[in-house]
Amino acid sequence: GPLARALQLALAAFQLLNLLGNVGLFLRSDPSIRGVMLAGRGLGQGWAYCYQCQSQVPPRSGHCSACRVCILRRDHHCRLLGRCVGFGNYRPFLCLLLHAAGVLLHISVLLGPALSALLRAHTPLHMAALLLLPWLMLLTGRVSLAQFALAFVTDTCVAGALLCGAGLLFHGMLLLRGQTTWEWARGQHSYDLGPCHNLQAALGPRWALVWLWPFLASPLPGDGITFQTTADVGHTAS
Repeated sequence: GPLARALQLALAAFQLLNLLGNVGLFLRSDPSIRGVMLAGRGLGQGWAYCYQCQSQVPPRSGHCSACRVCILRRDHHCRLLGRCVGFGNYRPFLCLLLHAAGVLLHISVLLGPALSALLRAHTPLHMAALLLLPWLMLLTGRVSLAQFALAFVTDTCVAGALLCGAGLLFHGMLLLRGQTTWEWARGQHSYDLGPCHNLQAALGPRWALVWLWPFLASPLPGDGITFQTTADVGHTAS
């Protein structure tokens, strides 16, 4: 009915605004050491010298050969968007994964009725071959161009949603543990201060709401240069 269509349009607009907003924030945010005053800072444990950047760099930083600069709290280089994920853009990256998965799932659901009609008109084996090998079915003349397009778009959306969902689960685990991908691969837990503190450190004080709107103010408590460690918390408690 009209109400269902209105709700569907509202959901689509909400998802699209979040998706595009987080893409814009991710690309606009610079997680690198460019413009960051590192000279004169106390060089403590974890600091290193980057010969490519010719600069002292703080703990958890890493040099990216693609970006050609050191990244504060470097996680990894996102090849899809051509930027590193680091201290300054981790929040929009996580929200982007969430809303990209949501958009792709929404498109898959919208294609459901057309797929159901196609299933009723063909055998299950034919449909399985169409969904698994759409290019082969098109080249052999077993399906029309419209049927191929339907199967190809569905496959792309489902695969993309699964990849984004898997990435979100993985980075959600890292988020709760206070780790970067590099630290996780090496079994380092030096910055795990508990789930609540880890969430605030990465997403700001309004971490529970940032998923709903990309432009919600939630300033990060740190500067990407100094980080509290589990050892610091232990000394403070004692």
